Amino acid sequence: MTSLAELRQRLFHRYYITHLIYGCTFILFSVKHLLFSNDGDISDAEVNAHIALVLFSVWKAFMASTAEELASVLILYTKFFTFCMIYWKYGMFKTILYLGGWIVLSTLFPQPWYQGPTKIIDLSERKFREDVQRRKQTNINEVGEGPRITEITDDGQEEELSSSNSKTTNRKKNKGKGKGKATKEGEYTRYWIVMLYANWSLACLNFEAVLAKLSLEYSADHIKFGKIDIDIYTDLADEYGISRDPASFDLPTLLLFRDGAQIRRLPELTPTTDDSNKNKNTAAMTAKDTITRIGWSKKAATVVKAFQLDRILIEK
Repeated sequence: MTSLAELRQRLFHRYYITHLIYGCTFILFSVKHLLFSNDGDISDAEVNAHIALVLFSVWKAFMASTAEELASVLILYTKFFTFCMIYWKYGMFKTILYLGGWIVLSTLFPQPWYQGPTKIIDLSERKFREDVQRRKQTNINEVGEGPRITEITDDGQEEELSSSNSKTTNRKKNKGKGKGKATKEGEYTRYWIVMLYANWSLACLNFEAVLAKLSLEYSADHIKFGKIDIDIYTDLADEYGISRDPASFDLPTLLLFRDGAQIRRLPELTPTTDDSNKNKNTAAMTAKDTITRIGWSKKAATVVKAFQLDRILIEK
């Protein structure tokens, strides 16, 4: 159960406050008119519109995965409700003014990313390759044997050493440095759960709270959570078949790695077949994958079940 203190930390932000007030302007005006006006009547159409707003809000309260998602959708509902009611009661000119204010407010105060407690690690591509995929990055000093170099010894004599010998000498000199770092194969984290996201994606923004909650509950010595921006590291988007087009439904994509290899992903896509069957049922597979991308439930229970987090948590 999320505490009130945590909700205040996550939602007490100028975006949620200003946009909610702006969205509720017509509702506040209607309440004022009913309480303080002598002809405080309200038409049946207005009553029905308010009831519809309440019903949609209650429905979304049960469907939302996070408090951030619920708050952002309720703000959208109230602003659209006010937009329609202003057009119905006051005409086009005031509606355009309200729409202009909506755009300006959204530009000045965009929705923030998750503000609460988390154990999600921000990954660069290098860290992703080394820690998650366990691929060693090639060091320029470790590329084969290079040209021979001349080294001046303490007694003034010259010695010729190959670059490979120089590399060995440097290793001996640096022996013992960096103690405590995870340099051995056995010290790698066995499981990684990584979210591939983009800053412009509202779905990623709302899903981060779900992943943060899971990171607090399931992080262990052998399980870590991370995220990486595929707008910055575009090679990863191509590597895992993720479209960066805003019209696509690929984001967020969640990957589960074990011992450096991807074993599961959400949303789950149709696996590719051999070349002989590659062109068969292509349209059906594409349609199925599109529906999967749109419809997968971005809730904590879905991730726990798909990745079997309860089982891997107790692994030693």
